[in-house]
Amino acid sequence: MAKDGNMEAAMPAAPNKNMLMIVIAIVVAVAIGAGAAMMMGGGKKKHKKADAEEMDDSVPVPTVVFKDEFIVNLMSSDGVGGHFMRVPKVELEVSGESAAAKVEANKAKISDRISSTLRSKTMEDMLKPGSDKELKDELRKVINETLSKDGDYRGVKEVILPGSFIVQ
Repeated sequence: MAKDGNMEAAMPAAPNKNMLMIVIAIVVAVAIGAGAAMMMGGGKKKHKKADAEEMDDSVPVPTVVFKDEFIVNLMSSDGVGGHFMRVPKVELEVSGESAAAKVEANKAKISDRISSTLRSKTMEDMLKPGSDKELKDELRKVINETLSKDGDYRGVKEVILPGSFIVQ
């Protein structure tokens, strides 16, 4: 029995040692899991914030589209005619629904002002670097002036011309 007694005395020490290793492993696993959860939780907050910002950007900007193409003769600075500009469509980004309604109500007048502005250009004007941006800015200004009663209307925020407009 002495042998059994020694074995019994040795047995409790071994399970305690194993138990201690198991507890340490559990504590380490919980710490790693908690750290990972905190990192994931922080990441989710960032994603939620990014998603909220994207949702603000994804709110459609009201636009009014002039689907009829504009084909105009360009002014001749050299006395040689035959140059023209073709713009398949024009889109106007507006500041809100009331501005969109105002543009829709005045589409004929705006079309006339767009045509007049395009006809005032020369081939040289349109060949200069940055001429497309200048043209869009000028069209935005002319359209806003057309819609203005007091000269300070800013309902049209941007004029969008397709990349396929042709100057020839």
